[in-house]
Amino acid sequence: MTARTTGKAERSKTVGTTGRTMPASGARLRHFMSRRFFAFLFLAAVAALPVAAQTSRPVPELGTAPAPRQLPVAPTPGQPPAASDEVKDPKTGCGVVMMNAEPNIGISWSGGCEYDLAQGKGVLQWTKNGVPTDRYEGEMKDGLYEGQGKLTYANKARYEGEFKAGERDGKGTYVFPSGAKLITEFREGRPQGHGMYVWTNGNRYIGDFRDNQRTGRGTILFADGGRYEGEFVNGKMQGRGVRVWANGARYEGEWSDDKANGWGTKSGGPGGQIFTGNWTNGCFRENNRWATVGATAQACGFQ
Repeated sequence: MTARTTGKAERSKTVGTTGRTMPASGARLRHFMSRRFFAFLFLAAVAALPVAAQTSRPVPELGTAPAPRQLPVAPTPGQPPAASDEVKDPKTGCGVVMMNAEPNIGISWSGGCEYDLAQGKGVLQWTKNGVPTDRYEGEMKDGLYEGQGKLTYANKARYEGEFKAGERDGKGTYVFPSGAKLITEFREGRPQGHGMYVWTNGNRYIGDFRDNQRTGRGTILFADGGRYEGEFVNGKMQGRGVRVWANGARYEGEWSDDKANGWGTKSGGPGGQIFTGNWTNGCFRENNRWATVGATAQACGFQ
């Protein structure tokens, strides 16, 4: 049999009875074996990745940083591990997955069980030192929250919506202990995408969320009839935006840290004056005229 040539004929040989042709060239053989070796390393690395585990962390109130995700801690050599990646119901032997579960963490599970892990619909009650803490009602898969469910936290916050691999993931509604409500998309436990946040005073935000913060474009509708439409960064009015007050006053321009900062115009207030120019930390002065947006007259030194 004659191998394909590239200007110079190369010999080839048939291996076994399959008729497969192996290159006789040493360089091509080394290249073939190298690809097989790196493919093996890749598969081994994937197999070593940790299994996702559910978290019982509540969502922090918007404006605060989320708690960092805990990673498994390696046990001290010669000592028994202080934590487990699985917690079992002592009555049924059925377990759920929880990374670094301390010995004082317990569960009771009322649903199905396959391969010693919670499966299907049921009620999962978490305990700490025998005291009830979080409670989950919904679907499980391989010991993890998966599908539709309702999770009520020990601090009285609650989430109802979609779960994936033990995390809030998909569409859901989160009610904070204060009574504030968040309706949005979640990704790996955090608000991410377009949604709505309602404060207890009646104010509401409709817009973008990113990494547990109001970031992107959005609108705040104030309970008194005012509104802000524009850009947000980490929960603050920042970038270009328009603020309209219930009394008819209006500011359009640049913002930073919830205050007028940069070029902008305020108009429509009592007296009908118009203030156009550069604003600094919510303060504007032009000769004997002054105005504020997001700051007090005292803070600006005007009174």
